Amino acid sequence: MVATPEAETPSADEEVADLPVPALVAGSELIGQYQGSGHREPPYLARRADGQILQLSHLLYLVAAGLDGQRTYQQLAARLSDEWGRDITAGQVSFLVENRLRRAGLVAADPAADQPAPAFPKGRDRLLALKFRVALVPERVVWAIAGFFQPLYWPLVMVIALACFAAADIWLVMRIGMGQVLSGAQALINQPEQLLLVIGVLALAGMFHEFGHVAACRYGGARPGVMGLGIYLVWPAMYSTVTESYRLSRGGRLRTDLGGIYFNALAILVMIVLYAQTGLPWLLVALLAWQITTVWQFLPSIRLDGYYILSDLVGVPDLFDRMGPMLRSMIPGRPLHPRVRELKPWARRVIAVWVVLVIPFLAYWLIGFLVLAPYVLPSMWQALLHQGEGVGSAAQAGDVAATLVAILRIFLLALPWAGVTLILFYLGRSFVRKLRAWRRRAKS
Repeated sequence: MVATPEAETPSADEEVADLPVPALVAGSELIGQYQGSGHREPPYLARRADGQILQLSHLLYLVAAGLDGQRTYQQLAARLSDEWGRDITAGQVSFLVENRLRRAGLVAADPAADQPAPAFPKGRDRLLALKFRVALVPERVVWAIAGFFQPLYWPLVMVIALACFAAADIWLVMRIGMGQVLSGAQALINQPEQLLLVIGVLALAGMFHEFGHVAACRYGGARPGVMGLGIYLVWPAMYSTVTESYRLSRGGRLRTDLGGIYFNALAILVMIVLYAQTGLPWLLVALLAWQITTVWQFLPSIRLDGYYILSDLVGVPDLFDRMGPMLRSMIPGRPLHPRVRELKPWARRVIAVWVVLVIPFLAYWLIGFLVLAPYVLPSMWQALLHQGEGVGSAAQAGDVAATLVAILRIFLLALPWAGVTLILFYLGRSFVRKLRAWRRRAKS
């Protein structure tokens, strides 16, 4: 959110000069300058009462800092002229308050003026973002969980833990062979109820992964929010709210980003120790699956940990928001888009490379779905019917484990296609909205 007082016609100075400025919404917080930013002029951060972190220009931040409900617009304008180094009038300050800060949900209502309570604007429908979030663990419980695991980030503890993980992983690679992996897979085929054990272990490991993020957030000095469940791409996914990590330095944000992967390593270490003691084939399958999941987390082309790591390394909070402006700026003969020009040259180059690599990756999966769908969907439908018959047979036989496994198979068969269909729906809806907006601009 960037604004200048010359953006639109402000109120007349004499109309507002002696009026008192409003106050910030109770619970709002002005955090300060974004540390390690990739912008030429680093933005400033404010935390809204609902927990949303906003980016403000330097001028808007100074205006927000002066909203105390007591001084007049004329007094605030004089103070801002000194702090900002440029003359600004009371009318311009009023414009910024009413048309920028109030719309952002930072300005408290004035009962005397019969103003409605501030409404927090709904966030944008971000590309490839987590959908259908359901908060399951309240903030106070998350705070306690983060405090319990916080000592795992003590430097000496981290060094010892990572050394043990490396040694255990090397032992695993030298100990197991393809035969043992195939034996584990065969065990799942012969005893499908063991698949429930694998899913259970992976769910616990996923929860532990989120504990890593919130513990790192608290260790750095920020307060984590709620934890819950949502749908990401095609699969159910756990999430943790660590938006407060934006108040941290670049190192603190990177620690929060890497916290989940660090806790993945700890979970793998525990699984290796258990496998060494028991030799359970299904545990080996779960262990290898979690190893692959951990490597997958480094992928920066979708919103996994690797994406946020790259974002914090570059110092630009949401890379997908820059994709469209960056593409338009790459067209020969066109000037740099303002959202690209505001970035430092090295950050601009990194994001340009990221865009060039990500678009083919996303297009590959989307085109692959469209090409394969006519061939795969009929077979999938037959498989669903077959699994449905299996559910009925197992339920009639009273085999609870077989019934649950059959239901799980139906879920796993249907979910990817339902998820991809949902992604196409959101992309289509976004395209239609942009087309309508373009037509409105063309008519005006």
